[in-house]
Amino acid sequence: MTTVDANATAPRTPRLYGASELGVLSLVAPGDAHPRVRHLGGELFAGIDEQGVAVTEGQTAPWIPSFPQVLEELVAGGGDLPAAADGIVQIDDEALAVTALIDPARIPIAGLAGAPVVFALARNCVLITGADDEAAVERILDLAEALYDDGAPLVSAHPIVLVDGGWDRFDASAAFPAHDPRLQRVLRLWGVRAYERQGDALRDEKDVHVAAPKLHVREDGVTVTFAAWPQGTATLLPVVDNVMIATPEGKISTTTMNEFLDAAGDRITRTGLSPARYYVPGDRPRAAE
Repeated sequence: MTTVDANATAPRTPRLYGASELGVLSLVAPGDAHPRVRHLGGELFAGIDEQGVAVTEGQTAPWIPSFPQVLEELVAGGGDLPAAADGIVQIDDEALAVTALIDPARIPIAGLAGAPVVFALARNCVLITGADDEAAVERILDLAEALYDDGAPLVSAHPIVLVDGGWDRFDASAAFPAHDPRLQRVLRLWGVRAYERQGDALRDEKDVHVAAPKLHVREDGVTVTFAAWPQGTATLLPVVDNVMIATPEGKISTTTMNEFLDAAGDRITRTGLSPARYYVPGDRPRAAE
């Protein structure tokens, strides 16, 4: 195999990815065209850009030094992270965010209450707080909703916590049960946005209905998601709280996602798509005929 000197190329910068974005890219840029990444923890991955373009699996296969070595070198040359302010280290530089995730020893822990917890909401908004700082988490949720309302490109709403030098999922709902409704709302906001991006990538599908999730705020203030299934139509159904079933006669009924899956049994299959979808068999959508 021909090798390539990985040092003899254009300037490079670290790139932060969320799992949902990589899932969409697996549809539009599969195989050797897919970005080469390293898993950091939770839903977060690091890649490399060359002049704003993602370095791919195919490009990095012959690299010497290897992709992991080049990424480590980029991180080693990173700058200092900002200090915590009111219990939060706010990083608006993507390269510095990747540096913190790959080399957590560089996180300035002074001013953090508890183990470092990362909310990588967007590439230009990565927030680190302490696992015991409830007030800081509340402010992070405020920022998260503002980012969503602004239509900013999002990365992940699932926080990770530093444990024994590595990153693990952080159960914020268990740590701060009083904020569980807002945490669940933010997760649903991020989920719907991820499905919207995936739906764009699947828009050319003609033999199956790609159901779009929607948000609904109940009278008690709780945010839930739902999607419609045209009964009898082949459908890619997102994971939502409730499924609205529309019969050919125009009748509408609603069931929970779990009840819908239980009733269908093995007739429904979970696909390999990310974010996850279930395939519901049926006829070709009428609009495609």
